[in-house]
Amino acid sequence: MRLITLNKTGLNKLRSHHKELKQADLQDSIKSLSPGEWITLASGEEFWIGFANPMIEEKFACVQVLTSSSKLNLASFSAESFIIQALENAYQKRKVFADYEKGCRLFYGHTDGLPGLIVDTFNNTAIVQINTAGIDRFRDLIRETISRLINGKAYLLDNPKYREKECLPTFENESVPELSIQENGLKYTLRPDVLQKVGFYYDHRENRVQLQHLLKRLNRKFNHGVDLFCYAGAWGLNALKAGVERVDFVDQGDFETEISVGLRNNNFEDRGAYHRQDVFKFLDYSLSQGKTYDIILCDPPAFAKSHLQKDQALEGYSKLHRKVFKMAKPGALLAFSSCTHYVSHSEFEKNVTEAALKENKKIQLLYCGLQGWDHPITRMDDRSNYIKSYFYLME
Repeated sequence: MRLITLNKTGLNKLRSHHKELKQADLQDSIKSLSPGEWITLASGEEFWIGFANPMIEEKFACVQVLTSSSKLNLASFSAESFIIQALENAYQKRKVFADYEKGCRLFYGHTDGLPGLIVDTFNNTAIVQINTAGIDRFRDLIRETISRLINGKAYLLDNPKYREKECLPTFENESVPELSIQENGLKYTLRPDVLQKVGFYYDHRENRVQLQHLLKRLNRKFNHGVDLFCYAGAWGLNALKAGVERVDFVDQGDFETEISVGLRNNNFEDRGAYHRQDVFKFLDYSLSQGKTYDIILCDPPAFAKSHLQKDQALEGYSKLHRKVFKMAKPGALLAFSSCTHYVSHSEFEKNVTEAALKENKKIQLLYCGLQGWDHPITRMDDRSNYIKSYFYLME
């Protein structure tokens, strides 16, 4: 591996546990490196292992740092062995959590030691997404290792949008089978032609199970709920499992098959209906008809793709949350969720409470939640901490 010397800025970043560097953090140029080339970073007697991509614009991070040499023997270092060990370690971590063995986020990018690698499992099937050049070099090794770990088959699913920044090619995707999913005692299916990202949104798993627990502990009957931005119907099915009488599922995507199969497979037939419609239009029409619900589950897709869109995202959340409050019956249970990285917990909570004030609604916060344990974080301000979920009881 070629040796790249750090400057003082780069050294200070690494000593502060930053894992991404720009060309400005390096004393040496990386222009002669091939995209994704694995390198040794050095400053005096300190060394780190990482990979670089000279094709990335200078304003973005072009070096991903994996580990310090104090944890390795540089002379015998093998990228292949490092990757296999990282995959095996992640697999063992997930086995600690009950129910996760049936399906989970098996690998979570830099948090598990390999930036740009995302792997979700569904029983004996795995979907693999690779978004960095340094990891893309080992596509076959990663697929083979994951297939061995899950005793099944791993499928590579390239997303052109995510690979564009690294100037990565998009290979022809393999034919992914229909996914069979189990989570929190519920069963789901997803057809390959409606998959979003790498399949199922496991990130709200713990919040959905808390919804079940909360509903069972409230001395109140909830008759009619709505699952907004429902996708495969995970929030609504958890509500039905906890005793809600009926749920409407709303999404603009083609998920009628997923919802009807989910209702049937979980013995909830005749307790739900799918409405294929833009959620904002659904809310406006329902309000015009005077329709109300006593449980509203609201988990939209990310409203911002960069920090530059944060104000726009907060404005969108405010409009959405105000409509939800308008449609809620007195005594309703409201679950507001977000997966927008660039909106913090405090900003999201403030957005909800301000919407309640503007609609003259009084609410009580019952629960606030993070992402599932297969999306590990070390602290609240961790850059990987992006899931937010807040449950309120409305007076």
